[in-house]
Amino acid sequence: MFEFNARSAKNDERSWRREREQLKSKMHHRTAPAVDRWVDEQMFEEDLRAVLLMMRPHRRERLMGWSEYRTGGRNFRATVSWDEEFAGDAGTSPDPLPQDEVFTVPNFADVLEALVIGSIRSDAELTMEEECEVYRGLLNELARRVDQREQCGS
Repeated sequence: MFEFNARSAKNDERSWRREREQLKSKMHHRTAPAVDRWVDEQMFEEDLRAVLLMMRPHRRERLMGWSEYRTGGRNFRATVSWDEEFAGDAGTSPDPLPQDEVFTVPNFADVLEALVIGSIRSDAELTMEEECEVYRGLLNELARRVDQREQCGS
C-alpha cells in the first residue's frame, strides 16, 4: 500500500513540477515567487492532511461513536477500537473480571484473546497442543515482564 502511494506521490510531484514550470513561463516575473510560495503552502497542507489521516485511521468508526486506544513501542503501533455496546458490556457476565474497571480498554481480556489467539502464522503448521504451548510461552514472557516492572517499582 505504501509503495503504491510513494510511486503515486512521485508521479504527482513530477506532474506538479511540470505544471509549475508551464505556469511560470506564462506569468510576470514579479508574480512567480508569490505563486510559488502559495503552491508550496498548498502542497505542505496536502502532505500534512495525508500524514494526519495515517495517524488517525478509522474515521468512519469514530464518527459512529467508537472509541479507540492507541499505543506502541519503538518500532510498532497498535490501535484498539470499540463501540458503545462493547464498552457497556464491560464487567458483566459471562466473564466479568474485577480488573475490568481499571483498564482503558473495556473487556480487555477479550481484546487480548482476540489479538493472541489465532495470531500464529498458518504456515507454521502446528498441532493444537503445540499452538497452545506457544501461547502459554508468550503469556509466561508477559508475566515475567510484569514481574520485572513490579521489581523496578519497589
